[in-house]
Amino acid sequence: MFDGLHDIDWASMEHAYGSAEEVPALLWALRSPDAEERRRALDRFYGAVHHQGDVYPATAASLPFLFELAADGATPERAAVVALLVSIGQESLERGFEDDGTEIEYYPPTGCAQAAAFLRERGAEFAELAHDVEPDVRLAAIPGLGLFLDDADRAAAVLRERLAAERGIAARLRIVEAAATLALRVPAATHQVMNWLAGLAADPAWGPVTRLAAVVQRARCAPDEIGEDVVPAAVGLLRESTRAIPVRRIAPARAARSHPRTPLRPRSSQPSRTSTAARACTHRPPPCCARSTTFWGPGCRSAPRCSPSS
Repeated sequence: MFDGLHDIDWASMEHAYGSAEEVPALLWALRSPDAEERRRALDRFYGAVHHQGDVYPATAASLPFLFELAADGATPERAAVVALLVSIGQESLERGFEDDGTEIEYYPPTGCAQAAAFLRERGAEFAELAHDVEPDVRLAAIPGLGLFLDDADRAAAVLRERLAAERGIAARLRIVEAAATLALRVPAATHQVMNWLAGLAADPAWGPVTRLAAVVQRARCAPDEIGEDVVPAAVGLLRESTRAIPVRRIAPARAARSHPRTPLRPRSSQPSRTSTAARACTHRPPPCCARSTTFWGPGCRSAPRCSPSS
């Protein structure tokens, strides 16, 4: 496990808070049987090695070992590791390259280009992770198909297969989004993906949520080619999807009380004249009784009689 980890001069690299010499220990901690140790290591990795999405040379150098963790069935919480891989790759593509693919030069140099190149070399492994037995691993790996797998035919085939196999809404939404990402990244896949999304949007068998996602992602791929009927169709699907999503009513939580609750008297089936009059009283008292906080009205028999001398 982790062959060559200590051959890397981690101390010569930096992350957000200085020397990256702690990276090997963080990688080992991600495989720890102790859940708290894994949580602290993952938080530290996101907070220092992948700080706010930054990709340092040390971040790129850690990718081969993160792949080992993701592929090893003995690794606890592999989905979190796969999600970290996808996050590093996505941020590398967004921060390291212009829209036309030209690499952005930074000083000091970042690890964006190195990370993006490495993940595209290993893009086929995301297709394997998308077939994993653990649903969370599959869910985390799906975006990698659109971001890193350069074989457009294979990526599209896996996405179609996963859409037919997955039953969760979250997975289906990620699959449709990954298909649009693939179409935007690989021009050879654009026509194929657009036709597929159009078919999904028109097929009522997929349900309103999936169809709405297909409409939105198709518009994302080619906003100039979408007809005027798209907006009414999207609005209709949105209404259907809101009706299709079950809404659970949650009882409001009771505030904690430091004293015992005073028992309430049982209500009578017939309201008393006093209570009825009290509910009807909406007028303020005359000026002579302005010091009182009670509200009296003409129908209230308990209103005091005020005289000018009072």
